[in-house]
Amino acid sequence: MNEIKNLDIIISVLQPLVNTGIISKAELERIKNTAIVDAPETTELDNMKSIKDTCEILHCDRRTIYTWMTNGDLEFTRLSKRKVLIFESSIIRFIEKRKNTKYTHEMILK
Repeated sequence: MNEIKNLDIIISVLQPLVNTGIISKAELERIKNTAIVDAPETTELDNMKSIKDTCEILHCDRRTIYTWMTNGDLEFTRLSKRKVLIFESSIIRFIEKRKNTKYTHEMILK
């Protein structure tokens, strides 16, 4: 419900830009459609992974995980000075964002 309310606010802010020709109606429609498609379907809690689990999933060192966390590539929550948990959805987005699509497309074309 909040997503729809937020979308209405965004549309009301962008509408004057359409009226003045700064953005096109097609672009506004694209924004509307993207916002609706990207809206979460459920409000389930996200699973969390430890640093060790994340290292195993991404096949990398702890220092690399901390670097990605500092850079904002991985979303996390700190439970205490020594306990950090990484959102599983963040790990999935991280992997999806770094897919080698060029390599995949080349393999399909051959």
